[in-house]
Amino acid sequence: MSYEPSTLSHELKSGASSTIIKQRGEAPCSFLKAHHSSLLYFSTFAAMNEEQCASFSNKLQEIAKAPKYRGAIFQIEADEKGLALVDVKEASLKVYLMIDPECDKILETRFFTYGGPIFTALADSFCRRIQMATIDDACKITAESLEEELRDSPDVRAIPETAPEIKQMNNLIAKLLEVYPEKKATAIIVREKMERIKYRTQTAEGRAEADAEWNALTKAQKIEKIEEWLHQTVRGTLQGDGGDIQILDLTEDNRLQIRYQGACAGCGSAMGGTLFYIEDELKNNVYYNIIVEPEDLLANLPQNPNLPGLDDNNPPASMY
Repeated sequence: MSYEPSTLSHELKSGASSTIIKQRGEAPCSFLKAHHSSLLYFSTFAAMNEEQCASFSNKLQEIAKAPKYRGAIFQIEADEKGLALVDVKEASLKVYLMIDPECDKILETRFFTYGGPIFTALADSFCRRIQMATIDDACKITAESLEEELRDSPDVRAIPETAPEIKQMNNLIAKLLEVYPEKKATAIIVREKMERIKYRTQTAEGRAEADAEWNALTKAQKIEKIEEWLHQTVRGTLQGDGGDIQILDLTEDNRLQIRYQGACAGCGSAMGGTLFYIEDELKNNVYYNIIVEPEDLLANLPQNPNLPGLDDNNPPASMY
């Protein structure tokens, strides 16, 4: 899910999936930073005097005013599609490429910068040129060739020769090629994991296998397996926010009763985003049919507490 900084296309935490929750947990912050940077950029562009504008080609200025590829791509989007996300930064420019690791073709591109019209025009032109190209071919492009494309006439430069953005753009393109092998290897691993999760949770054959394995475990073994995964993934996330989780019981073979601790107890998202995140992690990685049930703190209160002042015939003293 790519977005323009002027559009908030990510909602706050919801129960779609643990991965979506992680993404949406980051989105508001990313959106605010991008939106603030966008305002800074357009303020800078608007403030350029005529002398500064005269040093740029008309083509560059038009692209800088209305770039088509400005935005961002999030890691979670690439993971869910089984694609590699290469995102590199040089100076004030960051470029995002989503690449198919099977054929090394670039399927989607975005960039973000608050550095001004030169970076904006160079990056937008670069993103346009590399659509559906291989990463090798994309990295053969130079900032000099992009500058030539931005000229109004072949013999008049679009960008001053002394502009530092030319060298910085070349550095960024070189970084893309450097980091891709590692990103590709990670994407292949994630793709295999996602396919395994899909098989175990969304196919009849996979669910049958999961049922057989789960039913072969004792209750203690099931709780141990759940605890191991909670410790491996979920607990660290909760503890990072000052919270934690405790397993109370496993009933009816698949209903996991938990108790929130620390900051998680009474947190507004404990029954929403946090709960969906925990349950989704366990469904995808332990057993697809697990249901997570937080402890009901009101369940242990007396049914008819003998509290003075709550009876109609015995109103509180403050009412006299």
